[in-house]
Amino acid sequence: MDPTGPLGLLIVPLFLLGTALRGAARAPAGSNAEICLLPPDEGPCRALIPSYYYDRYTQSCHQFMYGGCEGNANNFETWEACDKACWRIEKVPKICRLEVNEKRCEESREEYFFNLSSMACEKLSSGWCHSSENRFPDEATCVGFSLKKEKRKKIQKVLFANRRLKIRKKEF
Repeated sequence: MDPTGPLGLLIVPLFLLGTALRGAARAPAGSNAEICLLPPDEGPCRALIPSYYYDRYTQSCHQFMYGGCEGNANNFETWEACDKACWRIEKVPKICRLEVNEKRCEESREEYFFNLSSMACEKLSSGWCHSSENRFPDEATCVGFSLKKEKRKKIQKVLFANRRLKIRKKEF
């Protein structure tokens, strides 16, 4: 095919536009956790560019085919670039990596879930429950199951200090 012919003149600008858009889609938009925990998104175009994304469930980088436009920032040109950007995401048990599927509950119950984005146990909104296995009856159980020992000890000290404070308030 002659690159100076009519078809060649159409393809070259499209290729350059696709390359520019690909770079824009990969621009970091926050902390590594905000980028690395996004779901893979190949975008609406069909260029089939081999790329890599960080998978929150397997806690490693995997290849996927990027369409060449849009998508999101969890999109790296090489496995090495993905690993370098996302290796600091803390490793947590599989249950704690599951998404929370909130739904209205008839009975009100207090539950906690592990939020992988904030790396903290959070209380589910009142009147809501969820169907995934990422749920715990109280914050201490959630912390004990989901976090590393060093962080668990710090958080448990705060939790127990808060409980002691509540008990002392009730005594007066």
